[in-house]
Amino acid sequence: MTLASVVSVGARTPLGLDAPQTAFSVRAGMPAMREAALVDAEGEQITMCFLPTLDPRLTGAARALALAGPALAEALDGLGLHPGANTASSANNAATPPLRARLALCLDEDVDPTQGGWIASDLVRQARQRSLHVELEVSARGPAGPGYLLPALAAALTSGQLDLAILGGVHTDYDPARIARLERAGRLFRPPDHLSAVLPGEGAAFVVLADPAHLRRLAWKERARLLTVATGFEEARPDNDVSAFRATGLTAAVRSALAPFTSETDRVGWILTDLGFETFRHFEHQAVLTRTQAHFGPPQHIDSPAQRLGHLGAAVVPLHLALGVEGFRRGHAPHHRLLSLSGSDGGERAAMVVTAPAGSNALSSGP
Repeated sequence: MTLASVVSVGARTPLGLDAPQTAFSVRAGMPAMREAALVDAEGEQITMCFLPTLDPRLTGAARALALAGPALAEALDGLGLHPGANTASSANNAATPPLRARLALCLDEDVDPTQGGWIASDLVRQARQRSLHVELEVSARGPAGPGYLLPALAAALTSGQLDLAILGGVHTDYDPARIARLERAGRLFRPPDHLSAVLPGEGAAFVVLADPAHLRRLAWKERARLLTVATGFEEARPDNDVSAFRATGLTAAVRSALAPFTSETDRVGWILTDLGFETFRHFEHQAVLTRTQAHFGPPQHIDSPAQRLGHLGAAVVPLHLALGVEGFRRGHAPHHRLLSLSGSDGGERAAMVVTAPAGSNALSSGP
């Protein structure tokens, strides 16, 4: 039932320069909220979550690339795929052709195509420096985008068309144009009066996937297993008045993703969502979790990292997978089975189940 094995991860967020730092900070409940150098239409500094080690004058696509580049490098370095290395030789101990890879890059729905293309081409260049034969796929469907990419990626891995797949996403609200759009739409988080809104944030995350049958040949260790992926569509969006309590799309996606897990030992006990502070999305999740309770077991630990990292956009699902891997790997996961939930402004919804690899000491012994 395994779609793909997760073999390496990388992340860069307002709370961490890499995946382990981010995972420990999220687990500790640390917030990244602070005043930024950006201002709103009234000239007031905005409250957001951003990586303070980046140049405050760096915005937009250049900033997105400054987040994405190190996260991608971390994920590939974790497999010994270093710049200039003969990756095929290191993986197979023989002079064989470069590993075939697909970089599936997720971007936000409103990203400028020119800027998105620049980000994607630079990341491909970085990957090819590691002697990978890389093809590119870009999805500008926002947070739920990975749900629409993963089935095809898994099929390409299983068929042998690819040796590895790199799923990644990058997002930044540290951009005057992005802040202006949120403000015009009435969605900009502005304490103390406007809290049911988008808390601006930023981040990037990448995960490397491989077919379970090929791990021994490649000398890679399985860090997590992607079991199921499902998608749905919601009519309720930020720009209409449709009741979010209907939640038909996300409910269908969750039921489909959890359908194979019928016994008590199969139930999911850890849920990561993309929820920020917008009320209508909370209503949607309340409805979904009420309808699907039979699929969940203790401790039913629910976390929404975007409430401490800010809005994560297209980076949220790769980050969920990275947090899952780090939790399993370091032994602080609240449960061995994780459900990731995500939703895009256009109505797309995605749900996927990830589990710890066999024999791992994944569970936290603490509260």
